Amino acid sequence: MPAREARACFREISRLISVSLVLTDLLCGIIAFNLDLENPAVYSGPPGSYFGYSVDFYHPTQDRSAVSVLVGAPKANTTQPGIVEGGAVYYCSWPPSEQDSCREIPFDKANNRMIKVNGTREPLEYKSYQWFGATVRTHRGKVVACAPLYHWRTVKVSGEMDPVGTCYVAVQNFSAYAEYSPCRTHNSDPEGQGFCQAGFSVDFTKDGTLVLGGPGSFYWQGQVITAGVAEILNGYSLKAILRKVQGEKQTAAASDDYDDSYLGYSVAVGEFTGDSRQELVAGVPRGAQNFGYVAVINSSSLSLVQNFTGEQMASYFGYTVAVTDINGDGLDDVLVGAPLYMDREFESKPREVGRVYLYLQEDTLLFSASIMLTGIHLFGRYGSAIAPLGDINQDGYLDVAVGAPFAGQDRDGCVFIYNGEKSGLRLKASQVLKGSWATTGIPAGFGFTLRGDSDLDNNQYPDLIVGAFGADKVMVYR
Repeated sequence: MPAREARACFREISRLISVSLVLTDLLCGIIAFNLDLENPAVYSGPPGSYFGYSVDFYHPTQDRSAVSVLVGAPKANTTQPGIVEGGAVYYCSWPPSEQDSCREIPFDKANNRMIKVNGTREPLEYKSYQWFGATVRTHRGKVVACAPLYHWRTVKVSGEMDPVGTCYVAVQNFSAYAEYSPCRTHNSDPEGQGFCQAGFSVDFTKDGTLVLGGPGSFYWQGQVITAGVAEILNGYSLKAILRKVQGEKQTAAASDDYDDSYLGYSVAVGEFTGDSRQELVAGVPRGAQNFGYVAVINSSSLSLVQNFTGEQMASYFGYTVAVTDINGDGLDDVLVGAPLYMDREFESKPREVGRVYLYLQEDTLLFSASIMLTGIHLFGRYGSAIAPLGDINQDGYLDVAVGAPFAGQDRDGCVFIYNGEKSGLRLKASQVLKGSWATTGIPAGFGFTLRGDSDLDNNQYPDLIVGAFGADKVMVYR
């Protein structure tokens, strides 16, 4: 081959190799950055209802392909007579249509229960402004939605009312409902459960046991409560207002050293003791002298088995908790949000940017030193929401989304996607999702609530739901 032709051939081969490498990089990018940021599906709710304050996927049957979206709107007005901003939960079909994609679920259509006091009918309970839909969670066709600011008239004559909180469970594709208010009693003493706010946080164990957080109980020491859904439904009656559910368990009051700790501000579940029974994980953001801690609690005895303590006072360590197996070793790992964490660079003024901590489980109740992810936006509240995503980039390790609902130039909010690896999480976000809504009065709050690890469109990749309650929007990224 002549020298000129050889050089031309070499240049052509080099060009083809370069193009091939570029295409390979692009294809790898498509795999690594799996969520489509440009075309999210969008659901809209009633203006001012805080639609998107809570979200979850709903699987009505064992068929994982039949999936829809549930959305809480705690300031929504409903048809309940005499109730103002009682709140609602919406069933949103998939895929969304241009009109009527979401319909209100009829958990409770009744007015306040009434009693006679000195011959006059007066409310026994107060459902206005109760924030129903502030939390919602599903598990294999079971659904729970809660109103942590539901008030109960503990002293009948004076009319004193306390925010005990209440929840509703639904089964059989919303054909059967029951109310569950474990802190509703005749005791108005704040040393008891009068300020419980049951349902402030909620989750399910893998066997379907309901887990509730009540951070206001016992002078705001807080507590965690568990009960079986079948037991809640069994023998339920509207007339049985003060009802003890069989098998219900509640953490007890501690010494007054634990006042104002807020146990149960957040809850999750995971397996950490080597048996088949999951433990409870509860955030205590004002415990440990305001450093905050996360308690791992035995689900049978409700005894404390492990603590993770925050590193900075008033960072609200434990504001949110999540559990997933990040590095694929078969052991559950713990993630903790501290959205008020303040970072200091050299001698500069501290900046409130938020932080997330990852604790990798290495053996039974043995965890690695924390891996830390730190926010970059001032007052962005990074770590307000943490959602296990499943394996979105198909590399064998599970991924995580972290919400910073007031981040960004216009404080509309951001969501950061982190990919898992054998050593934990990559410290640099692989993708950043950004909110972009003009709102009046309050920021959009994009990323205030997150839910992942379900496949709505059956393309074998898990999807992510993002709530923006200030804009009354919910986005689904696929």
